[in-house]
Amino acid sequence: MPDLGVTQLVIGFLLLLTPVVYFHELGHYWMARKAGVVVEVFSIGFGPEIYGWNSKKTGTRWRIAAIPLGGYVKMRGDEDPASTPSEAAKQAPGSFLGAALGWRIGIVLGGPVANFILGILLFAVVYMTAGKQILPAEIGEVMPQTAAAEAGLQTGDLVTEIDGFSIRDFNDMRGLVIESPGKELQFTVERDGREIDLLVTPMSRYNEALKMNIGLLGVRSIPGGERERMLPGSALVAASSDAFHMSLLILRGLARLGSGQMQSGEIQGPVGIAKISGSALQQGIVPFILLTAIISINLGLINLLPVPALDGGHLAFFIYEAIRGKPLPLAVQAVLMRGGITILMALMLFLIVFDVNRLFQ
Repeated sequence: MPDLGVTQLVIGFLLLLTPVVYFHELGHYWMARKAGVVVEVFSIGFGPEIYGWNSKKTGTRWRIAAIPLGGYVKMRGDEDPASTPSEAAKQAPGSFLGAALGWRIGIVLGGPVANFILGILLFAVVYMTAGKQILPAEIGEVMPQTAAAEAGLQTGDLVTEIDGFSIRDFNDMRGLVIESPGKELQFTVERDGREIDLLVTPMSRYNEALKMNIGLLGVRSIPGGERERMLPGSALVAASSDAFHMSLLILRGLARLGSGQMQSGEIQGPVGIAKISGSALQQGIVPFILLTAIISINLGLINLLPVPALDGGHLAFFIYEAIRGKPLPLAVQAVLMRGGITILMALMLFLIVFDVNRLFQ
C-alpha cells in the first residue's frame, strides 16, 4: 500500500470525525429542544469560527470552527462548551439547569445514544448492500509447534467462549487472541458434541506495522468467509449484536489501560486516527463506513465515562442529585468541570505529541 499523503490524511480524518461529532451533538440538541431548553450554539469543532449562521426559528448559532477535534452544544445558562453551570442559570427561562432532572438526564444521554444509533445504522447499511462476512469460529487447521497445538486444540473444534466472552465468529476469536500476547486464556470449545475447556497461551510476536506485540494462536479458519447480504430486519439485529460486542471489547481495552497492560501501539491520538482513516478511505468505501461505525460507538461509550466535562460526568452529578434529593453545589460542579476540561486538554496534547513522536520513529 502506498504511503498516505497529508491531503488524504486530512480528508479521511474530516470525513470520519465530522459526521460522528455531528450526530453526537445532534442527539444533545434534539433532546434539549424536546425539553424546551434553548440551545444558543451548535458547533462542529472548537476555537475560532470559520463559517456560521443563525437559525431564524430557534435562534441557535450553527458554526464550523477551526479545530476539528470534537464539537459542542452550548445551552442557555452554560458558562462554557462543557456546560459548566452559572449561578443565575436556574432562574433563566429555557436554561439547561432549569429543566427537570429527567429531562437533563435525557439531554446528556442523547449524544452517546445518537452515536450508538449511527454506528448500528452504518453497520446495517453495509450488511444490506455489501453483505456481512460469515466465518464460524471453527478450527480448520492447527499448525504444528504453535500455541494451539501445545494447548490441544484440534481441527473441527468450534470455539464458543474465551475467558467467559461469547465467541460468535472467527473474527471475535482473532481479536481476543491478538490483544493477549503471552496471556493465558481459557477456551471453551465444542468437540464431538461435548464442551471442553482448554488453557491456551497465545505466542507473542512483534508486529512492525502496529508497533506492538500481538498474540498468535497458530490456526486457520475453515474455507469460506463469503459475504452474505441481509434483509433490513436481519441487518439491524446483526448490527446491534456487533455494536454490543464491540462495546464489551472497548470496556476490556479500558480495563487493560487502567491496569497498565495496554501497549503503546494500541493508543491512538488524532494523528493516529487520521492515519487509520486515510488508510481505510484508500481501501474503499465499505472499510471506511465500517471504521466510522466503530469510531462512533467508541465515542458514545467513552463519553459515558464518569469524568467531569464528559457526558458521564454530568450523569454522575444527576445521579447524586437523584439520591440526595438536591444537586451538588454549583461551585463544586464548576470546579470539577474546569478540572475535567484541564485533564482532557492535557490528555489531548499528550496524545498529539505521542502520535507525532511515533510518526517520526
